[in-house]
Parts: sequence; C-alpha cells; structure tokens
Amino acid sequence: MIKILHTADIHLDSPFSLCDVRKAAARKTELRGTFTSMMMYVRTEGYNLVIISGDLFDTGYATTDTLNLVVDEFLKWPNCKFVIAPGNHDPLTDKSPYKKVQFPDNVYIFSSEDITKFSFDDLGIDVYGWAFTDSVKTTNPLRKGKIKLDPNKYNILAAHAEITYGESDYCPVTENELGMSGFDYVALGHIHQGGEIKKIGNTFYAYSGCLEGRSFDECGPKGAIVLKFEDIKNKNEVRFGQKKFSKRRYEKYDVDVSGLERIEDVYARVRDVVISNKCGEDTLLRIKLVGVVSPRFKIDTSQINSQNLGVFYFEIIDATSPLLDYEELMNDISIRGTFFRELLPKLKSDNEDERRIAAEALRYGLSALEGNDIVDF
Repeated sequence: MIKILHTADIHLDSPFSLCDVRKAAARKTELRGTFTSMMMYVRTEGYNLVIISGDLFDTGYATTDTLNLVVDEFLKWPNCKFVIAPGNHDPLTDKSPYKKVQFPDNVYIFSSEDITKFSFDDLGIDVYGWAFTDSVKTTNPLRKGKIKLDPNKYNILAAHAEITYGESDYCPVTENELGMSGFDYVALGHIHQGGEIKKIGNTFYAYSGCLEGRSFDECGPKGAIVLKFEDIKNKNEVRFGQKKFSKRRYEKYDVDVSGLERIEDVYARVRDVVISNKCGEDTLLRIKLVGVVSPRFKIDTSQINSQNLGVFYFEIIDATSPLLDYEELMNDISIRGTFFRELLPKLKSDNEDERRIAAEALRYGLSALEGNDIVDF
C-alpha cells in the first residue's frame, strides 16, 4: 500500500501575538509538539511520501533549535520522501531557513519559480511543484503551457497558491486550470481553512489547512490530508481521509443575552455554550454577547474569565444593544430625542465596532439624562 500525507501552513515559530507572553511561548512549544506528533504518526504508520505545500516556517522567526528539530525528524524516517514547496512565508531566498541547515537526502525542496518535478520510480509517483522565491508571486506557472505527464504514474502537484479568478500576490490559480492540468491530485497550501477534498474533471484537489490554528480566523480542529491506495494503476481507488493533529482549537460563538438583568445569568448562559460545545483546556475561546438588554444594565465582562470557564484562553465582546423604544425616541422633541437622532447613523453603521460604541454611548447618555446611574448587577 502507498501512503501519502499532505500538510501545509505549519508556520513553525509563529509568534502567536494574540496571547500573552507566557501563553504565546506555550503555543510555540505546542506547535513544535504538534509537528513532531505528525512525524511520529508518519513513522509508525509507515508513510511513503509527505508533501509540505509551503509555509513550513515563519521565516522571520525561525530559530536554530527549530531548524535542527525539523532536520532530526526527517532523519528519523529515511524510508519516507519529504517534498517541500516553499511558500510566501518561507520563500527560498539567501536568508531562507532552507539555506541555513543541511537537509537529509530524503528531503526534496523545489527551488524554481517554474514547474519542476521529483520522480520516485520506486513508488510510481511524480511530484511536480514550484517555489516562492519572494514573499510575493503574481504569476502562475501552469499558464506557461501544458505539462506532459506520465500516464503510468500517479501525478501530484504540490502548490502554494490561491484559487481565484482575479489577481493575487500569492500565485493565482483557477479551478478550471487545475481541472485542465491533468494531475491526479493537487496538494494545495496557503488557505488555512482546509480539509475538503474536491474534484474538477479528473483532478482531485484540496487545501490541507494548517496544522494548528493561530487565530480566530482558523477555528476548529486542524490536521492533514492522507491518501492511501493499493495499486498505482488503479487511480480511481485512491482513498482520501483527514487526520487531526492539533493540540488546541480556536472557537468563537455568539451568545444571546436578551432580557437578562444579572451578570450571574449572563455567566450561566455563557457557561452553557462552553459545556454544550465541549470547550475545555484545549480551547481558545471568543464569546460575543448579542441581543437587547436594559439600558441600565452595564455588563461587567471582567467577571467572566478563562479560569472560571476552564478554557486555555478567553476573550469576551459585549455587542448588546439597549432595549429602547426607537420610535418614541425618534419623535421625542426633548434633548433625549436629539441625542438619539445624532447617534442613529452610527447605531445603523455597517461597522460592528462603531455600532457597539454608539450603543454604549446611548446607554450612558440616556441614563445620565434621566438622572440614573449605570448599574453593574
């Protein structure tokens, strides 16, 4: 059986700037641990080929220790071929991590901006690909002419690229171009939300996604794509799957707190969401409070934190709106109505932050005009 693992966008030594210094350091260590866990899986399951479609490193942050760790992991499984297509975060330049250490003979790194290939006759596989040689690549090598592929081999394209029908700084490729390329599988990198195997024409393609999420734009468990088949001649019998490797996950949820008037009730509702979604120490969580509440209820979000929710990292956003009679305020000829009408364009803004600030200003302003104090329950 031939076993192939496709990964990308690992970003070793990424700074994890969202977290505080202590947790950022922990996340960097965990990311290296996730990489070594993946490599252990490759060894124990006897994988023949690993394709890394770009951004193995964050070039500006890659340390010598991490480079040595990567080389050591490649050395531990000499029977496996590791093919790397440098991406926009680890382009092949004179200062590239790929130039700072000697990689073992079982590691194959694309070095040209144009398409080249590595042939593995013992596996019956040809792997084609290109390298970013700068952080920007506006050209698509597939547009330079059709490639003559060996029909007796399984043909793979390792490509750090963005699927788009417009321009891009990250190697723009269209789905039609993938379908017309003739490759059996296109192993893509660059988009961190991956994992879905798609097909156009006779070509399967997928973004593997990142190995570990690094922000709330990369929610959910992360991992790699695996391909397995018994006979290279039976290309239609390739089995695709996904393998989770991430140690932590980012998640974000909206929590409707309409009608609540006590912080204890808000906490209980947030807690219900945490429990129902099985969030725990593996979770970096963002909660957005939504709905309408009394204008006298100022939610003290500092009373809800990661410790009492049992998650690794937590942040909360109050995006609630004051429960008001807008029609009455619109027709109010007093200073209350004038104040409301001045804020109304911002209350209806397309910008969420602007709406939130305007709602808070309205809550404070109306309370002051009514001679009331904002109450923290």
